[in-house]
Amino acid sequence: MRAIGSVMLCCVLALALSRPAAAGVTKVWAVGDGEKVFRYDQDHPSRAANSVWDGKSVSLTGLYNEVLGFQVIVEADSLGAPAVEVSVDPPVERASGKAIGSAGAQYGPGGYLEVFSQHYLLIREPTKPQWFYGSEASAPKRMTGWIPDALVPPEARPGRGGFPVDIPRARREVHRRQNTLEETPTPARQNQGFWVDLYLPRDKSWPAGKYLSNIRVRSAGQEVAVIPVTVNLRPHFLPDENHSNIWLFGSTKVVASYYPGLPDSLAERMLKFECHRHRIDMVGCSEAHGSPFDQALMDRYKPWLDGSAFTPAAGYQGPGQGQGEKLFTVGIYGSITGRVFDNEQSARAESDKWVTWFEKNAPGVRYFWYMIDEPGPVQFDWIKQHAGWVHDNPGPGKRLPVFTTRSYTPELDKDIDIWAGHNGVDLNKLAAIKARGGDHWFYNGNRPRYGAVITEADAVDLRVNGWVKYIHGVNTWFLWEGTTWDHNNQGPKGHLHQRIFSDPLTFMGSGDSWANGDGIVFYPGRNPFYEEEDRGVNRILGSIRLKNMRRGQQDFELMWLAEQKAGREKVLQIVKGVVPRSLEADMKDPVSWSEHGDDYDKARLKLIDLLD
Repeated sequence: MRAIGSVMLCCVLALALSRPAAAGVTKVWAVGDGEKVFRYDQDHPSRAANSVWDGKSVSLTGLYNEVLGFQVIVEADSLGAPAVEVSVDPPVERASGKAIGSAGAQYGPGGYLEVFSQHYLLIREPTKPQWFYGSEASAPKRMTGWIPDALVPPEARPGRGGFPVDIPRARREVHRRQNTLEETPTPARQNQGFWVDLYLPRDKSWPAGKYLSNIRVRSAGQEVAVIPVTVNLRPHFLPDENHSNIWLFGSTKVVASYYPGLPDSLAERMLKFECHRHRIDMVGCSEAHGSPFDQALMDRYKPWLDGSAFTPAAGYQGPGQGQGEKLFTVGIYGSITGRVFDNEQSARAESDKWVTWFEKNAPGVRYFWYMIDEPGPVQFDWIKQHAGWVHDNPGPGKRLPVFTTRSYTPELDKDIDIWAGHNGVDLNKLAAIKARGGDHWFYNGNRPRYGAVITEADAVDLRVNGWVKYIHGVNTWFLWEGTTWDHNNQGPKGHLHQRIFSDPLTFMGSGDSWANGDGIVFYPGRNPFYEEEDRGVNRILGSIRLKNMRRGQQDFELMWLAEQKAGREKVLQIVKGVVPRSLEADMKDPVSWSEHGDDYDKARLKLIDLLD
């Protein structure tokens, strides 16, 4: 009996030594920002190695003033894992002793580090196509399951994304197949993703070269993994100025309603700061965009246009410091068309005021009258009349461009100056439209021509749009909403507050159409309407989609830099190796651009090499 007991004791000790320090955590690995790792993805292709992960360590390369995003994936067995948290040591350059982000100032001159937990949404019903993909051939490859999107900061409430995070017991996946729900067996393992944002220094007293760090993973208070990190800071500066635009609409009043006691002015500031750090112009959220010309309103708005609102003196640090917004819409979604553009005399007087103010106060800003939203043929005569009042104005108001959300239409060739269509851009007309001072942008997202905004879309969908803009010389991508925390008013849930942390369906049309995640780029840190949705933090929360929008904008700036150094043809050769066709594709075609982040990352390194 003593011998048998000794053998059993030895077996127990051997088993204990072979298991992780905290039961449940089975593996930790890393991946770049261009992937979505589903909660129950049992064998993700990036698991063994990818563009930032060699199986043992993380390697990152970037420029001054660039934000690098990557993910740490903690795997657990089917029983889950308790109290998991991830931290990253400030990367240190050994010769100088300088550390990135060690001062702790948010997006300060020496950089910044921030870690988030990823929140998963269960999608059973895939988005019905409508404006998001042209056919089944261009739909995302995987559209159901537990998909990560919202990024929650460590200080959020326990159990709602705040650190530490409990990885729950595994649950069966549910999928919709041919109008029936199918359940899969309980997965053997599961993932909990953590997102890391590393803002590289903007101050060149931090020397270029290699910076070393470690990722630390703990569970139940015990350190279960330490992963080495090397950051290669290259001696080039990513411009603060954006040479292409993302125009995102959001609602200051909706945001303010989710943060008790927050005035509209602070809600606007919170929105604009967060967008600006992601190289996005939040245009349309302010009272100035929805009102007839008001001198006092425009004078108050001017700091957003001249860049003085985005300076350390105004409380802002980070990418785009000192740069103003590039776009301004007069009357968002046609909000003032029937009020002051309702007759010839009033339209001419109003347009004179806008043009005079902008030419004097913000001559570098692209301003325009948002005449009408998504018009159909029945409105063409009305459009011609109203546009004529402005274009035939004998005063300065004749220079006010007219904008609408519609692709180029020959019948309105002389009436609309700036187009934005959700089927893309008429490439045959783009050069001619630009030559006469107009423009043609693309609107929302529609695969296979450019990336879709739905939750099921690949992570790179919102990155590829920056590449599409560069390839085709498109100046602006317009995204209709980022804060649809109240349901759209077209469908049966009109203006009801959304449960966006638990219900993925965010847009319902008047017909047989719906979308998961449409209109959501940001998530609310507070929610006074549903206590169980309240994260308890007075800040706006980002998403994996938002981070890929930023990545695409940064990629565009890198292409712009490389073009100055090596010429456009060399840049296009690299870029079109990843995105061979986009706006020129037929809507029934499959997606031709890569749907994998690694391909974009490899091309990005080639672009950086062109700078040398």
